[in-house]
Amino acid sequence: MSRTRTVLVCQHKTCPKQGAAMVTQAFRTQAPEDVQVQSVGCLGQCGNGPMVLVLPEKIWYAQVTVRDVPKIVEQHLQGGKPVTQKLYSKFHPHKQSRRIWLIAIGLVLGLLGLLLWLIASQTYYF
Repeated sequence: MSRTRTVLVCQHKTCPKQGAAMVTQAFRTQAPEDVQVQSVGCLGQCGNGPMVLVLPEKIWYAQVTVRDVPKIVEQHLQGGKPVTQKLYSKFHPHKQSRRIWLIAIGLVLGLLGLLLWLIASQTYYF
């Protein structure tokens, strides 16, 4: 038994100005029959739209255009693999971004350790 998926497309405030109605229509015409497509009110992420939320997986897509819909349908809705280029980074941080932060934090801690070692190894003459 497969779980029914639902694609929610925001239609509140800024999303309609960014083409949300056309995105909704594209999903309705291209999504598999077992996927429900719904226009919804605010998804709470104004300014990043059109916002698309795929349930039940809770996969968020930002700045979705009509040109993005075929790839999302084919790769995610049919293939089960989210389209990483369109994932909303607030809820799906890129692994590369985390790796860069970890490297930066490691470098800063290393430099602090070196600085402390230099200070502690100084010879003091009184």
